[in-house]
Amino acid sequence: MGTFSKSLGTIGGFIASDNNIINYLKHNSRTLIFSASITPASTGCVLAALDVMADETWRKDALWANTFRAKDGFLKAGFEIGPTETPIIPLYVRDNTKTFKLTRMLMDDGVFVNPVVSPAVRSEDSLIRYSLMATHTFEQIDESIAKISKAARELGIIE
Repeated sequence: MGTFSKSLGTIGGFIASDNNIINYLKHNSRTLIFSASITPASTGCVLAALDVMADETWRKDALWANTFRAKDGFLKAGFEIGPTETPIIPLYVRDNTKTFKLTRMLMDDGVFVNPVVSPAVRSEDSLIRYSLMATHTFEQIDESIAKISKAARELGIIE
């Protein structure tokens, strides 16, 4: 099973399996029963994204270099990031109101992050998601970490 969102830049997903499992899922999965087929445009996006991934392998290396730099920066700043292993780094806030305030402060300062609050997670597990791309520069990453850290200190999220 995999997703076409985030990493492949479109919507939808897939399940690869044998006929018995696919037939079972078609008739027993509530989410599948009420979903629509992927559009031709989204299918084209997935195929093009897979071609880019195969042809431009430098992107994967750059993405992981960016991920390691950001994770290191956030840990040094005192953020709790949990056991994340992806280029989408959770920065735990653990308070819905502070999560929204932090998101707004960062947007006003030119940094886009996604808030994750209840009911998607328990209020005490609220966070912002910091998402990286291969095309981000170390300078951009460092600047965003500084801005996020400054706002988080103002809100008492980190010391």
